[in-house]
Amino acid sequence: MNKIVWFRYDLRLIDNDAFLNAIKNGNILPIFIFDKGYFKLEVSSSFHLKFIIESLKELDNILQKEFGTNLNIYYGDTLEILKKIIENFNINEVFSNKIFKNKYLNDLDLNLKNFFISKNVKWNFYNQFGIQLNHRERYKWSANWNKFINSRLTTGKSNCKFLFDQKLDNFDIIETNEIDSKFIQKGGRKHALDLLDSFLDSRSENYQQEMSSPLTGEKSCSRLSPHITYGNISLKEIYNKTKKKINTIESYSNKKSLLAFKSRLAWHCHFIQKLYDEPEIEFTNLNKAYDGLRENDFNEDYFLAWKEGKTGFPFVDACIRYLIKTGWINFRMRAMLVSFASYQLWLDWKKTSKHMAKLFTDYEPGIHYSQFQMQSGTTGINSIRIYNPIKQSFDQDVDGKFIRKWVPELRSIPDKLVHEPWKLTYLDQKGLGIEIGTDYPSPIVDNKISTKLAKDKIWNVKKSTKSKIISKDILNKHASLSLRR
Repeated sequence: MNKIVWFRYDLRLIDNDAFLNAIKNGNILPIFIFDKGYFKLEVSSSFHLKFIIESLKELDNILQKEFGTNLNIYYGDTLEILKKIIENFNINEVFSNKIFKNKYLNDLDLNLKNFFISKNVKWNFYNQFGIQLNHRERYKWSANWNKFINSRLTTGKSNCKFLFDQKLDNFDIIETNEIDSKFIQKGGRKHALDLLDSFLDSRSENYQQEMSSPLTGEKSCSRLSPHITYGNISLKEIYNKTKKKINTIESYSNKKSLLAFKSRLAWHCHFIQKLYDEPEIEFTNLNKAYDGLRENDFNEDYFLAWKEGKTGFPFVDACIRYLIKTGWINFRMRAMLVSFASYQLWLDWKKTSKHMAKLFTDYEPGIHYSQFQMQSGTTGINSIRIYNPIKQSFDQDVDGKFIRKWVPELRSIPDKLVHEPWKLTYLDQKGLGIEIGTDYPSPIVDNKISTKLAKDKIWNVKKSTKSKIISKDILNKHASLSLRR
């Protein structure tokens, strides 16, 4: 029997149910497909491609070392590629892990399902996140997930023969924009394991205190998110190692930090479940009472200034420029950037989210769109949180070190005014050799006025009868009760 084991967002061999079940017997062709349509979407970028390519190279090396075979990599139309493979190798079965991504890949999988049926090819797929595939039972979700995450890592022995396709497409033909590799995270399982070990051994010590600032978050956050996104390491591996570490440490603060980190693994799956249950959240407001709130007021000039880090708010601009360079920024700063775009600039999340998807190396649609809607106030079920970028600047970058590094125009500004350079007097500007409005932009909005206007608009909807009724339905559909931390 000839089989395909199709690696998708599971670029590892350990705790990979699709791979381990495929290699029990038969003839196996291990493949990965760069879908050219997907990588032309507005949410795709060089950050994603570089990370995937590095991860694939390591996966290929592991396959060669442990099984004496290669990973067959293709670039093109997924359906056409699979048609050729099935015909050339007389494939009977396909093994892959279930993916929970965007509409493009959902539609692709529906087409593939029908195609496999027409060719009498059995498609075996496995669940690597503990998602309820048939119907979410909100009272059972937490118990089911805990059962999944505490189960043993899957292992298996090979009793198969590996196939190799000599007519491979060269995936290096994919064009990528030049990005400075010294600033971005590298892909591959080894990097994932090293990050997990260093986080558990030392970097997590001040996780809760240091995760909020971009100065300390770069080191104190686990940095595992892109590796989880592309499956270099499984959630069960992370959970099990973290759990073991917690049981060995005595420091209350250290244990508390790791417990907080561990709880985020459950929330990761919770948000992916939400996208699986309602894929439309990629494109539409979760609470329909908010439809039309921002869509007709989109300011392209504000959008451009926000994208380029030229809003006149130093901390916002520093965070955007950092993100553009590195493909990552810590969670609180992501929330602040989205909040600022959605409230002070009153930009529709449906456009800003697509731009940010390109910049996040760890772009995970389930988390991405849920968080964008939460920070934009369009869920109806979450608290309205409008970040004050000036307060965040003082709180998270007290001495302006981060601002000066990423907004060098402000390098000469003293500590007290680097957060609010528009307060410099004319004489101050002359003395410092800077002109606000020319060398660095003046604020594109008044923070207090724009915040009040946004708050009034969003609260008017949230208090409406329509919003409240829809919110109850949303809670009934999407809440995962007793989600264990």
